[in-house]
Amino acid sequence: MDFMPYGAWQRALEDAFFSPEWDGHPVVMYVDDEEAQRLQERFSITEPLAEAVRRVVLPDEHRPYRSIESYEASKRNSVDAPAVLPLLATSVVAATRMAHDGNRRASNYHVHLSELLAGKAGVLTSAEYAPVSGMWQRLASWQHQWGAYRGLCTIPSPGDLPRNQARIGFALSQAVLRGADRQLLPKFFDVMRERNAAAWPQPGAVLVEGIRLWDQAGKFSAAFQNALSHPEFRPLVERLLGGLANVWDGSAQYIRQGTPRGELLVRLENRRLGWLARFPRPGAGQYQLPSGVVLRQLGDTNYYAVDGLELPADRSLRAGVQLLGGGVAVSRPASSLVVLRQNESLDCRTSVDRFVPGEEHMILAGPGAVGDVEAVLEKAASPDRERKPRQLSWLPQGWVLYPRVVFDDAVSLKEAIRDVQGAVLAVQPAPQFKAYLDGGLPLAPKISKRLYLAGGEPDVVLPDGASGEAVLDGLEQNPPFQARGVPIPLWPRGLRPGAHVLEAEGNKLAFTTAESAPALAELDHPLGFAVTGSEAAAFASSDGDTALLRGADLGTRGTTGAARVVLCRRRAQRTLFVASDGRAWRIAEPGTPSWWARLPEPPSGYHFEVEVRGGGGWILQLRQGQWAVVPAYPEHPSFVPGPEYRAWAEAVLAAGSAGTGELWDVFVEMAREVAQC
Repeated sequence: MDFMPYGAWQRALEDAFFSPEWDGHPVVMYVDDEEAQRLQERFSITEPLAEAVRRVVLPDEHRPYRSIESYEASKRNSVDAPAVLPLLATSVVAATRMAHDGNRRASNYHVHLSELLAGKAGVLTSAEYAPVSGMWQRLASWQHQWGAYRGLCTIPSPGDLPRNQARIGFALSQAVLRGADRQLLPKFFDVMRERNAAAWPQPGAVLVEGIRLWDQAGKFSAAFQNALSHPEFRPLVERLLGGLANVWDGSAQYIRQGTPRGELLVRLENRRLGWLARFPRPGAGQYQLPSGVVLRQLGDTNYYAVDGLELPADRSLRAGVQLLGGGVAVSRPASSLVVLRQNESLDCRTSVDRFVPGEEHMILAGPGAVGDVEAVLEKAASPDRERKPRQLSWLPQGWVLYPRVVFDDAVSLKEAIRDVQGAVLAVQPAPQFKAYLDGGLPLAPKISKRLYLAGGEPDVVLPDGASGEAVLDGLEQNPPFQARGVPIPLWPRGLRPGAHVLEAEGNKLAFTTAESAPALAELDHPLGFAVTGSEAAAFASSDGDTALLRGADLGTRGTTGAARVVLCRRRAQRTLFVASDGRAWRIAEPGTPSWWARLPEPPSGYHFEVEVRGGGGWILQLRQGQWAVVPAYPEHPSFVPGPEYRAWAEAVLAAGSAGTGELWDVFVEMAREVAQC
């Protein structure tokens, strides 16, 4: 089969709809006949879209899309979009043809698709369409893995689709909103929010009614206006508009794709609310925005301190904040709800986009959202939550706090949110499109990422709308898994060591268990400290053929006695140890074993231990852009200043003002002498 034209369309569609230029912008893959022609000219593709796809479809076979499935599997990687975009774009073209005429029922969608890919109606029917809906879910899953970097996903989850559109609804959702329509929506959202700011964001059904009454509704495309009143399309239009309203940045103007966008987060630390900005990846060290607002990068992270912006208040939270300048856009959508969760990178609480089942949340609710929040908590929150909300002095006027809220069941939570609607719609859990393995106790990740300790098998997470029916090692599970949107443990099932295959919801998940891992060969150039005579280099190295001091030898070279232990805070940007003998090295933070969660009382993950053998020193940690100095059995420096200790001196001077005490002052003074050598 000739996949060259198909491959050209794959590259063109990925560049047009899923490139990093869409970072932070909602993406709707709208492709009609006119747009397909425009894309063909823009990317200089020799064949039309439908013709390129028709070349690789087998309309007379039982599995007409088999060759595309094989092609996609051969091209599969974590970077590029799944190689199904041309087929999915054609499925959207079929949906736009139905939307344009406004007469045929949704059951006749397959008439249009068959005409496009088989040349006549009745050849490709709904019976063969299931693989296409699976491709939509694979695309959505891939896009969600990138966060906002490849555009915010607007593909609905299976649970959001009406039953009569369980398969074709993915294509229909992308067929109703052209790019020109989307540029009008910020202005419409601004009008609707001004009318009822206390209840923003509003449900999709309310937005559809508002659009039909808006005096500028005539500026929307004819296809979109037709979809608003079409009985088969309207449920999808409602969900699409509700989702776009949830991520609207509060501006009445359309921010063009390609503009780097950052999220404005609410920060809670020491009973004080503030702002943080987060970009998808680290950028410039500083951004100067209008009205004297300055963003300062925190260390090497993608988080930025926000200087010059009024602290969060009732008006700014409910109206939203949008800042443009310095070549970037930074915004927080308007909402009368703030959901906070522990930020492990910054060691404080920051606002999050969505609830995560099983995690602890703090909920700040404005006057317009209190009733909705309490209704959701009553239906879905864990029973041990604190019932009465708190009114505290540091909260915005009229706002209340619900502390320590946990949702154990994702499905019940989503159902409760859909019943209530209102502001909580914006924070419902992220959709799940495919089954996957989670957690477990890996034995040797360098050998295999799917090798686990026997008895430490991973959990399985099923997608939204899953039936729970599964086959494990050829045996049906009776009773079926309870598909409640949270991890289902496999370790209690007493699996024997060896290869295992779990088949669930059309996915095959393979993994292997063993009693122990094979020994790994040592590296040819292991990391250690270069040795000259009785002296060791200041920083660890693996260069050249120099003799290296490493492992247990590090504690025996000139030192005796048992190791002493100090505690380091986790999640620092950098952790260094500066020894009294002039050596310095970076300390790697160990991971938290997944099996801790299975202990009756899991150990605290707040600190980790560091062994100090022989001469002591100081632990230096960079956290939130600030250095902290912790004593680790320090002694007076035992070396003569020289240029070979400059790495040690740079580390000490970087943290110079953070330490206190006479001995630390001696270290700083010694570092200054070394710096002058």
